[in-house]
This record gives sequence, C-alpha cells and structure tokens, in this order.
Amino acid sequence: GFAEFLQQHEEDLTKEKKQEMLQIIVQNARKMSNIIDELMLLAGIRKKEVIPQEVDMALTLYGAKQRLTDTIQSHHAEIVTPEKWPTAMGYAPWIEEVWVNYLSNGIKYGGRPPKLEVGYDDEENGYVRFWVRDNGIGISKEKQMELFSMFTRLDQAKAKGHGLGLSIVQRIVKRLGGKVGVESEEGAGSLFWFSLPASKNENQASTQSHVK
Repeated sequence: GFAEFLQQHEEDLTKEKKQEMLQIIVQNARKMSNIIDELMLLAGIRKKEVIPQEVDMALTLYGAKQRLTDTIQSHHAEIVTPEKWPTAMGYAPWIEEVWVNYLSNGIKYGGRPPKLEVGYDDEENGYVRFWVRDNGIGISKEKQMELFSMFTRLDQAKAKGHGLGLSIVQRIVKRLGGKVGVESEEGAGSLFWFSLPASKNENQASTQSHVK
C-alpha cells in the first residue's frame, strides 16, 4: 500500500510527493474508520433494545448539523428548516444518524451550491413523515428501487463513500416502527423521507429557539 511504498522510498521522494501520499493515507484511514463505525452501528441496531421515547426533533437535527459543519461549510450548503417540529416517538441517537445520512447525501449529490429544505408532513394514520429535499439532478426510477440496499451509492461516478448509509437508515427506521422512501424525478431534485410514530402528546412540539 501507500504506507509501505512511502516507508521504502522515503529518501527518493520530494517533499511535495510525500505530502501528497500522506494525505492519501490519512483519507484512506478515515474511510476505514467510517466503515468500522457504521458496521458497529449496524450491529448495535440489530442487538440493542431501545424503548421509543418522545424525540426533540429540533435538537436532534441540530446535533446532525453540528457533526456536518465542515461538510456544510466546504460545500457552501444552505439548509432551510422549519421553526417548529412535531414530536415523534423514536430513539434520538439513531434518528440523528438518519438526519446525518440524508443531509450529507443531499450536500454531496445536490446542486452547486447545494440547497436543502428540511421539513415534515402533518400526522397521518398515527405517523409523522420527515424529509429532506435537495436541488440535485434527480434519480431515475430504476435506481430508486436499489437505493436502500447495502453497498448501493447514489451516484457511482461521483461517490466516494461505501454505500452503507441508506441501508443503515432503513434498518434504524424499521426498528423504530417507521418506513423510508424517496420521491424523485430526473432534473427535478430528490426528496428523501422517513416516518415515525406520532407522539400521543399532541400539545408538545419542539422549536429551534434554543438550538440556534
């Protein structure tokens, strides 16, 4: 690999070439770390017993955006969110992972610059549907059928990931009693959604006033 090559030929390489190879090594190490983290998350989803609780969606989304700060800034992405949220039943750490996946995909595969709209649909049949809409090029009907399969990536040409993200989303939401899906037309962007059981406390809603 690059590390062995660098070790064996260090004296023959220019400073610039060494820096280039070190950067590649760091990037590959980060990718492997991400894969390990996601595989551990998958294992946790299978084994961990969770009791669904009311999720403060504003706070959960804020946590996801904080984790993506560097990505948001480097892509000059704009994310539009509602002022108030309904309260749904779930497990906040897992729901944060769902938001991280949907937002990061919207940024990577959205327009340039990316503009994402985040929102929800009013309760229907006891469920609330949350979604992320991007300004990308859209996804064909054929590819939509495969998106939530393991190791499938949104855009094979542009993708730098390993295709675990959306399969993790599906497993998380299914464990929490909800569903996932995508609505898209080529040339018109995409809307990725997930549903969760609505909270029985109809008067409770989360706001963004405390997480700006």
